[in-house]
Amino acid sequence: MTDNYPQIGRMKFLGFIDAVLSTPLGYIIYFAYRLTNSYGLAIVLFAVAVRMFVLFPVNIIAHRNSIRLLKLQPALCVIKRRFAGNKEKISQAQYDLFKKERYSPFVGLIPLFAQLILIIGIMQVMLNPVRHMHGIDERDIDFMFLGLNLIVTPSLMSPSPELIMPLLSVGSALCFCLVQNAISPGALSQSKGNNIVLTVFTVLLSLYLTLVLPVGAGLYWTVSNLAGIGAMILLNVLYSPKKLAQKALTYLASLRKTPEEQKAERKRKRELSKREKCDAASFSAAKKQIVFYAISGGQYKFYKAIIDYLLEHSEIVIHYLTNDPDAEVFSNQNAQLLPYYAGQKKTIMLMLKLNTDILVTTVPDLQSFHMKKSIVRTDIEYIHTFHGPTSTHLVYRENAFDHFDTLFCVGRHQVSEIRRREAIAKLPQKKLIKVGYGLYDQLAASYENMRGETNVTHRILIAPSWQEDSILDICIDSILDSLVGHGYEIVVRPHPQYIRLFPERMASLEERFAEAGIKFETDFSGNESIFTSDVLITDWSNIGYEFAYCTLKPCIFINTPMKVMNPNYAQYEIEPLEIALRDEVGVSVDVGNLGTLNQIVEEVLQSKGLYRSKIEEIMREYLYYPKRSGEAGGEYIIRRLADKNSG
Repeated sequence: MTDNYPQIGRMKFLGFIDAVLSTPLGYIIYFAYRLTNSYGLAIVLFAVAVRMFVLFPVNIIAHRNSIRLLKLQPALCVIKRRFAGNKEKISQAQYDLFKKERYSPFVGLIPLFAQLILIIGIMQVMLNPVRHMHGIDERDIDFMFLGLNLIVTPSLMSPSPELIMPLLSVGSALCFCLVQNAISPGALSQSKGNNIVLTVFTVLLSLYLTLVLPVGAGLYWTVSNLAGIGAMILLNVLYSPKKLAQKALTYLASLRKTPEEQKAERKRKRELSKREKCDAASFSAAKKQIVFYAISGGQYKFYKAIIDYLLEHSEIVIHYLTNDPDAEVFSNQNAQLLPYYAGQKKTIMLMLKLNTDILVTTVPDLQSFHMKKSIVRTDIEYIHTFHGPTSTHLVYRENAFDHFDTLFCVGRHQVSEIRRREAIAKLPQKKLIKVGYGLYDQLAASYENMRGETNVTHRILIAPSWQEDSILDICIDSILDSLVGHGYEIVVRPHPQYIRLFPERMASLEERFAEAGIKFETDFSGNESIFTSDVLITDWSNIGYEFAYCTLKPCIFINTPMKVMNPNYAQYEIEPLEIALRDEVGVSVDVGNLGTLNQIVEEVLQSKGLYRSKIEEIMREYLYYPKRSGEAGGEYIIRRLADKNSG
């Protein structure tokens, strides 16, 4: 008895399909046959009717939804670049964007689901067409059409003229996909690779269906594809992507690479892959005492003071691993400093198999992402050196430093914060070494060499961060409108990442303020604009404190939305330095008060002497070993390596 359950269930399902799909579709075929007295023409009319009266309204919804997605492409590209490597953050940012813009990815799937459901019903009709002719004698129906028998199934084993139908079906499907890839907003929103995959799937599905179903199904599929091309063209006339999403299309076109660029890119990938393989093998084979690890080439500046001290005061060979193949460290000629290149995926394995005494990095979140502790050695000392003079419990994740053994602290505030974190999380105490801020040492030395005459005209430097909702995102126009026309020399120095992410935004700003004489600085090889400015305007960037500490000149901090990576920072009961010092090394201004920014600048400039004294006092309190951080960090490393060797 129970053996019949699957068969009974199958019969019920087929009965449901017959009642809901096959019977209504059969009536359409029946009426079309009555109208034309031709089974072939009935299928043609049936295919056109389904495409235009059943699928077309659904396609309108999906088409408009796809245009909405097309408009979002520039923002989606920015999200992927801004949070590159962090899939969780990318997914959340995309979700928030879709919710804000009322875009649903599922709407685009409606036509596909409708097609699949129709296929089930059509299969039933084509497999038993006579049953759906409602009393018409089978002997009175001519199933021949253009020399093809529409009720037989084409067979590769028994070649016949009916095999032409699978070819026509495949050809029509290919034409449909090519037109879709050229004009459909959904296809324009996707990469070329995704469109190719979808095209191959559609063509293969067409081939399969027309080989397992009667020729009539192939005729339906062919006519449906051709009618679909017409429907798609009509949709583009009614809701033109070129008119409704022109900016997005222009942006996407600017991202497309020429064949020469694609060829050069493939060549570079091959070269980097070969180089990575060679460098990774050399890195793994080398006998290492100390390794410095950096994600980007720009992170070298945070190690430079320590590395320079080690090179000058020891014979220690430094192994420097970076994910940036173009990092400046590769131009180094010192035999004691050995640089290696590896991508982040390769770095995972290199870190897991790391064999060294000490690893120094400015990359946080050890054990959380791609940077894991070695499974080969358990006695490696993992040292973190900070790339900012500010607090540790606001702009870093809460557990960012939990797995490090030693921290090179910039000032006493970081010591208090880390000890508080250890108490809250009940962690063993780390070694907190008083080192200072190496980048400050370099900037201070450069500033001393560049100091000269006082500016005749007050120079204002605007240098925002590149985080979301920075000055350049929400209020740069208001700032410049307030300052222009008051005799200042104004320089805007955007973060390099911002220029890469928002080239159109930067071009628009330069064009708008070209006549005002505002300089937009895009060459970051030097720091002249920083050192020669009289006041700096920023948001939450570390450059504010670097500027103040080096030049002893005041800053104006714009209170844009604060970047908070640790939502529990208030539990530490320690006010982050980013907040505490904003009105000490300068003045903070709310976005709504930018209309008075000119007066604020004047007041700050008139109080330069007062701010100089305040900044000197703050440095004494919050900065260890000014201009000697390289020595502090270098001496600690030399001692630790000596201890390990003697042990």
